[in-house]
Amino acid sequence: MKKTLNYKKRQILLLFLFCLCLPAIGQVKFTTEQYLADFDFAVKELETNYAGYPSVAEDPKQKNEYEQLKLHLRQQVAEEGRDVLDALGELYAWFGDFHLNVGASCQPYMRKVPTYESMKAYAPQKTYKKITDRTFLIRFPSCGDDVTMEWVNQSIESYLASGCENLIIDIRGNGGGNDYYYEPYRQLLYDRRGYLDGAEMRNTPAHIADLEEVDMDVVQELVRKMKASREEFVPITPRYMEIAYDSISPLPKRAALIIDASVASSGEQMVLDLRACSGRTAIYGRDNTKGCLDLSNNRLVNLPNTCVGLLIPMSRSYRLPGHGIDRTGIAPDTRIPLPLPETLTDNIDEWSQWVAGELER
Repeated sequence: MKKTLNYKKRQILLLFLFCLCLPAIGQVKFTTEQYLADFDFAVKELETNYAGYPSVAEDPKQKNEYEQLKLHLRQQVAEEGRDVLDALGELYAWFGDFHLNVGASCQPYMRKVPTYESMKAYAPQKTYKKITDRTFLIRFPSCGDDVTMEWVNQSIESYLASGCENLIIDIRGNGGGNDYYYEPYRQLLYDRRGYLDGAEMRNTPAHIADLEEVDMDVVQELVRKMKASREEFVPITPRYMEIAYDSISPLPKRAALIIDASVASSGEQMVLDLRACSGRTAIYGRDNTKGCLDLSNNRLVNLPNTCVGLLIPMSRSYRLPGHGIDRTGIAPDTRIPLPLPETLTDNIDEWSQWVAGELER
């Protein structure tokens, strides 16, 4: 029977189930040959299936740098007893892709992004409420998890009933999920036709086999295209995707989207969508977003000996190779010139009040 679970949730569930086994795995001692077999398996998976690898292979300078690092790390595992997962973590992190993972081994080698541990509480929670008589706040900290479409629609209904001319949508902490959940906000703020870069799937037997298990008509149509094509990449969408609605909401007159460095994946796609189709929406924040969007649709595969899970992005944005965001994140239109708030939960914090003042000015 084919799988019916949401694809991204399915990957997270598989990773969670695997993590339950980690203590037992840590007690097993493997031979150098087994560690090298895992290293070679992970390299083959990277080069054969990772959607970000062809861009590197086509650039002589990058390809040479990658090959030298790969050989150096393998030698360390073979001759110096370096932990194979640590070596693979460094190799995978070289690509700068937060979606590409070897368990948690990439983290020490990834590009550092701001964290908010200095705050008394950083736990953004969904809420909607008035800030002033003129400005309304919707805090939308996830495109999944405990957010439902019913709650999203309720937040919009409450805003429209408030009569406020200004709207702030605060997505700090939104690490992604499913684009489906932010679509009503996009429609509310839409005021001009917009265009976005589409995406394409790396066409490999492993990806075809994985996608065949997803019980969705659109996915099965993609599988048929992949089987019929000899191209290395097969379009998932058109080169450019149009954002267009039949009407424009008169409210809000002005809008703001608050971001931070924890905004990633679908959260970042929301930023790009609104920047493309909403001239009345400005992006506010202190830091750029995380930069975790160019490559996506992860496939989970376990190493043959240590059984640690690899997450391999199967698709890439048409932004690549020249205009990706993963190396830098998305910059706000306006930098908020304030220190971090003390608390960010379901409260009206100092940043929200400052942005409300900017909209009302």
